[in-house]
Amino acid sequence: MLLKCAVKNIKRSKLMSVLTVCEMTCAVVITLVMVSSVLIRSQYYTPFQDMFESKGLYCEFSSAANKDFYGENKAEDFLANDDFLQFLHSPEKISACNIVSCGVMTYKGLLAVNNFSYNDEVIRRFTPKLKSGRWLKESTKADCIECVVSKNEYGWENGSRVEIDLGEKKYTALVVGVLEDRSKIVGGFAVHSSNDDFNIFFNPYDHEVEQEPLMIFSSQYLQKLGAVQGLFSGCLITYPDSVSKEQLKADQQMLAKFGCAYSMALTDLDKNSKQYLYRHLYDMLPIIIVILVLAFVSSLSSSALTMRTRLKDYAVFCICGMRWKHCVLIELIRSAVLAAVSLVLSLAAVSVVSKQFSMSVVWSGISFVSIAVILLMFLLVSLAAPYYISKTSTPKQLLGE
Repeated sequence: MLLKCAVKNIKRSKLMSVLTVCEMTCAVVITLVMVSSVLIRSQYYTPFQDMFESKGLYCEFSSAANKDFYGENKAEDFLANDDFLQFLHSPEKISACNIVSCGVMTYKGLLAVNNFSYNDEVIRRFTPKLKSGRWLKESTKADCIECVVSKNEYGWENGSRVEIDLGEKKYTALVVGVLEDRSKIVGGFAVHSSNDDFNIFFNPYDHEVEQEPLMIFSSQYLQKLGAVQGLFSGCLITYPDSVSKEQLKADQQMLAKFGCAYSMALTDLDKNSKQYLYRHLYDMLPIIIVILVLAFVSSLSSSALTMRTRLKDYAVFCICGMRWKHCVLIELIRSAVLAAVSLVLSLAAVSVVSKQFSMSVVWSGISFVSIAVILLMFLLVSLAAPYYISKTSTPKQLLGE
């Protein structure tokens, strides 16, 4: 009976109900787009967030780091990951990409392949998008040489075995995963600007552009086999909070001697990153606030008007045995029906728009919480007028009017 009364109230105020549903639908859609925008942008920031927020340096090497970078560049002088610990002022963590001196063997001879390796810090924190298979295990958990490969013309796929030459000895590597083409990986080179953010630490690997397939290994596993590796492209180096600006500056100069072509403080990188992450949020927040205010005002006006036009009916209901709280409950159900319709229309609109314009919408706990908060606020606002009337009026007073 309460539901029937609620539906009748909606029919009696069709214009206000339609207006409220339209405004609520817009509010939910914009909220989903706004939340998705932040989540999509942050999916590469979050894995290294604590490092970005620490004191430290972002460094980029144009070629493999070497103790004798401007000299003979002997194999034993190449520096990879933890090799830097002995030269810098007590760094805590290093997340980096290395280039590997590694030949790939076939019956036709050596193949042209790009060989990268990541330390356990990167492997543990970040998993690129894979077409098939899985990501690398940390060096302590792997029982063989694992590698992840990009799109390739050699027929390598998940489960393939590839013969590699590390210089002194040949080994067999197991392909455990295949990257999606243009999947973002740690490493590569970015175009720099005055507002560099976390995106410079990642770059898409496009097989058509690179013209050579990519193989990614665990640097610490290869290190146990004596492979020659050198830190290459971008790396994050973090320090304890006690490190001074003078020490960081001295380390930047030291890194330049090893071949570092570009560096910046992580504090500046993190500042730019957060501005980038929340740029859409700042742009869209005023719009969603205006729409929410309009939706709440419409809801409040609609519930007040409906309650006002049906006051005498509710008074009769109360005299016949219905309690005031049930009358208020009718208005709550009316608002809940409008909210449900708005939610269905919002989800349908987001689905259509995302397919039509190839727009990515991320569904996560934050998305659902945001929708729930908006709908809950809508229900509470729509109850304000009925609750006030129920507390300040009696059935006898209303019938007397």
